[in-house]
Amino acid sequence: MDTFEKNLEALKIDRFELYKKLREIESNSRFEVFLAEGDEYANILDKKNNYLFYDDAKVEIEHKNKELEKYREYIYLYFFGIADGKNIQKLLENTSLNQIVIIEPNIELIYIALNLIDFSKDIETNRLYILEYSDISFSWLIKIINTENAKIYIRTFNLNIIVDYYEKYYLSEYQETFKLFIKAIEYVTQANGNDINDTFRGVKQHFQHLDLMIENLKYQELLKKKSVKTAVVVSTGPSLDKQLSLLKKYQSKVAILSVDASFPILVKHGIKPDFVFSMERDEPTAKFFQEVDEKDQKDVIILTVSLQHEVLFESLKSDFLFVVMRPFAYNFYFDLDEFGYICKGMSSANMAHEFASAFGFENTILIGQDLAFGDNLKTHSDDHIIDKDAELEAEIQSGKLIDVVAYGGKGVVKTNIYWNIFRNFIEHHIEDTASFMTTYNATEGGSRILGAIEMPFKDLMEKFAIEKKELIVMDAPNPEEIARLKISINEKLYKAKEELLSLQEKVNKSFLVLAKECEAVEGKDIDEAIKVFNTGETIFLLEEISKTRKFIENNSIYRKFLISIIQPLMHSMEIEIAEIKVRYVDNANDNQIKALQWILAHRFWLFSFSGVIENVIHIIDEHIATNE
Repeated sequence: MDTFEKNLEALKIDRFELYKKLREIESNSRFEVFLAEGDEYANILDKKNNYLFYDDAKVEIEHKNKELEKYREYIYLYFFGIADGKNIQKLLENTSLNQIVIIEPNIELIYIALNLIDFSKDIETNRLYILEYSDISFSWLIKIINTENAKIYIRTFNLNIIVDYYEKYYLSEYQETFKLFIKAIEYVTQANGNDINDTFRGVKQHFQHLDLMIENLKYQELLKKKSVKTAVVVSTGPSLDKQLSLLKKYQSKVAILSVDASFPILVKHGIKPDFVFSMERDEPTAKFFQEVDEKDQKDVIILTVSLQHEVLFESLKSDFLFVVMRPFAYNFYFDLDEFGYICKGMSSANMAHEFASAFGFENTILIGQDLAFGDNLKTHSDDHIIDKDAELEAEIQSGKLIDVVAYGGKGVVKTNIYWNIFRNFIEHHIEDTASFMTTYNATEGGSRILGAIEMPFKDLMEKFAIEKKELIVMDAPNPEEIARLKISINEKLYKAKEELLSLQEKVNKSFLVLAKECEAVEGKDIDEAIKVFNTGETIFLLEEISKTRKFIENNSIYRKFLISIIQPLMHSMEIEIAEIKVRYVDNANDNQIKALQWILAHRFWLFSFSGVIENVIHIIDEHIATNE
């Protein structure tokens, strides 16, 4: 089997679409390859532009290899363009490198590189991941970046250009790719959270409502039900006011998916939603339900998440209550899959849009989804019951608002960082579900939502609001199953505490070793500090860190329970540690500095790790004591 065939077979496993395109290419036509017999360095001529990649291939490729030496400690690398592939081949010799991602704007150059060099093993193991520029998307890049390891190194991201050719002829494509990467990085960073106290509160409230969850209806059973083909997701942006009369007219022929803040507004205007979604941890969210009479809640399907505030649950009067879990490890731990997982996003509108795809709606229409300020910096529709909070008011006064493309592509509108985050989540979900659900934006105001088809609400109602809704009926919960699940939950909580204590003991031992040794460097500047440890002591501490990290990474309770709790705190620390790890050093002194900084960073890392475990154990103890 020749080089190209081996590479194609490797691509066939995970990159089938690219494999098919390459299989159809019989020979390169736009580019001519010059490779003298016995010469390992190829030159490439772009015949269309009469441009030769190298004046001297050997000299320039070897010079580039030396330049790329600065990346020898990097775990993830990103390149725009593969060229002849020679520099990429050299980089892949580094066994510590996890992955190189290549975005190539011309498939013929992929064809040439895969004919010249055998990349098959690296393609098979995903160490080399090649994407054609025309195939990249927001969702694709999120999937590439948001792996357990890759996201730790996002601050070291750079989209490198392998040869000047790409900058000369594909600069706009490079710039668009770079912008999309940055957008994906921002999404991943936001999705990993940044407030550990908020997470602790969510964990506490999740434990508190586990019994309530299993005493109510099962989400997975709801997903088996059928409704009309078209759903309308109702949010509370300034533009909602103009859509309410039309929604009322067609309410019997579309499924109305209301965010919690829209619920009292809809009721006030004589509109009964089919589903209401709520996911915020804070107590004020309960006010949206407190404003709705019991008779108006009774037959509405209300979907909440387990980590919400107890006051919210006290305010719910529906006979169709679903307490669903968010997709976090500590939720999966309890093996309550039938009660379901929802909302990777960060707003009730994200939650409603995700549900629309899970439930099987073919058409989902967004209204009131401005995600931007209206005229005179209006934030919500007229009947919204909660005024602008102090933080939002301060944000408006600060002048730090963001300009984004307006609905219809006509000019720009002002938004803030939070609404921008919500928009990113919706855009990601639209892209992920486009093959089976079409999302329409009928907000007719606010910001443009990429991927959503912009159409007037009236036109969409005339086109899709044609079926009459059927009543959804659910079976009552089984008391025997509830009793069994309660026993299982308690057993798992006790087991989690036991395993967390064991993990904490290991972490504390390692921390005390580092803390004791690091006392000797306290108060010293870096030049003095690096003289404290001899080579043997430094190696010992580095090995201690390595052993402890491996123990944690392979630990069952960490992977199945703790990882999503600890993430908001540790993710930011891991990013800083990653920057130390990949730093290029070329002398003994800098290497000592790097080793010392690695050790000191892990002293605090271990201390923080143990502190998170301590807090989680306290939450478990508190829950057990309350329920005894």
